[in-house]
Amino acid sequence: MTTRGLWSRDMIGWAVIAALLPPAAIVVVEQGVEGVLRMGAVLAVASLWQLLFRRLRGVPWSPTGAVLAVSMAVLAPAGLSPMQLALGASFGIVLADLIFGGWGRNVVGAAPVALAMVFLTWPGGAAPGAETTMLLAVAASGAVLLALGILPLPALLGGVAGVIGAMALIGAPLETALLAGGAGFGLLLLADPVTAPTTPVARLVYGLLGGALIALLAGSDGLAGAERATVFAVLLAQVFAPTIDYAALAVKRHARGRRHA
Repeated sequence: MTTRGLWSRDMIGWAVIAALLPPAAIVVVEQGVEGVLRMGAVLAVASLWQLLFRRLRGVPWSPTGAVLAVSMAVLAPAGLSPMQLALGASFGIVLADLIFGGWGRNVVGAAPVALAMVFLTWPGGAAPGAETTMLLAVAASGAVLLALGILPLPALLGGVAGVIGAMALIGAPLETALLAGGAGFGLLLLADPVTAPTTPVARLVYGLLGGALIALLAGSDGLAGAERATVFAVLLAQVFAPTIDYAALAVKRHARGRRHA
């Protein structure tokens, strides 16, 4: 991810945090004190890890803690204690972000890794109740990040198209997309400019893959309550992002070579 002019690394970080305010507000309204404690515990432990790595290894500040806090409040199962979420956040931010040098150098996002650890360690929890109001908040966040040029549009459009296409293919009820605040938030994580490929074609393919995986892992019941499927779909897509980028660049080089042959 490159920065230009006023869009320094810190400015982009603050813009990401500001864009996450609508989903955070919905968490507070829908989950009340529990939602505040969930976000607060994750933000606190993530900030402590960032401070530690900044002192020991000079890793700069990033918005990863805030992204983690909102992501886990939106997608993690209801009923988990703040301590459980803090443990998952520690796993994600250290192993997926800080040991690579921080945000901008990571291969996969800290939020999907932390959430995957939570779902694997404490399976069977109830969905957190992210529905239409959360979907609207996520849409507002996405619109802001797109307008600021932070989210890659091809990845986001590919994600939406992949979800709808795969749902139609397996016969899942499309109307459940209106109750898919969790899946909508997952598309924002999927379109992370750091973990997404670098070329437009690769970003589109990557988005199609991630969106299709969300729908396929959610199954024929649709996207309502599909937070677990969303997390693992996003993580799988991010793992394959470098390969998709490499393939797209290889095809581009081959085509260019044929033109000049």
